[in-house]
Amino acid sequence: MNRLSAPSARDTRQPPAGTTPSGALRSAGWHREARWLVVAAAVVLALFTAGLVGRGTGAAPAPADDSVAAGFARDMIDHHAQAVQMASIVHDRTHDADIRTLTTDVALTQTSQMGQMRGWLDTWHLRLGRTGQPMAWMTSDGDGMDMGRGGDGKSGAAGMDPSLMRLRPDGLMPGMATAAQINQLRTLPPERADIVFLQLMIRHHTAGVAMARMALDLTDNAQVKALAQSVVESQEAEITQMTQMLHQRGATP
Repeated sequence: MNRLSAPSARDTRQPPAGTTPSGALRSAGWHREARWLVVAAAVVLALFTAGLVGRGTGAAPAPADDSVAAGFARDMIDHHAQAVQMASIVHDRTHDADIRTLTTDVALTQTSQMGQMRGWLDTWHLRLGRTGQPMAWMTSDGDGMDMGRGGDGKSGAAGMDPSLMRLRPDGLMPGMATAAQINQLRTLPPERADIVFLQLMIRHHTAGVAMARMALDLTDNAQVKALAQSVVESQEAEITQMTQMLHQRGATP
């Protein structure tokens, strides 16, 4: 897994001499906030840089508005955005160094990929938002999976759970957390929120991997295939890591 951590995991600055206990707590809180601001700045830089990369790769013919490439980019941007949101919430609340490292990785990696996909759409002169239903690009008719267009048996979507390839009854893409679940991350005790985050993110990644595998099956666009393969590899590794982290905390996926 490609780890993208904050520049420093420890702030060595000391509170001013004579600081009261309550003042020390405020100082510690400020230091924690400052560290996350450094991470946030790195995320913005990653988004900007990835967008420039996307802009600079326009040699191939631009995909059509209803293409697999465009549909994958739009859906994965939305999917990634929620992962970054959940990671940001938990990063601010957790007391666990391993969880903080993981949430930093998720925020940086997925924001960078979002920037790359936004860059594609801009380069292709396509709108960012969709006009139809999410995930329609995965199907031949917009209603069911069309698995007859290939698959290499390794990277593709053949044999995957069909429920991961269509919208849920609540209208959300597979793996997406509900508003109530996201609110839990804000309100549960931090140790419990850590566990819920890992459980939600495993489901989120599982669906993201399925989406990426489907893109590998259905597009010949080299940019999309490269990013989709990266999603498969990095998120499968994180699923393994998060499953182990849950077991260490006496919980299951």
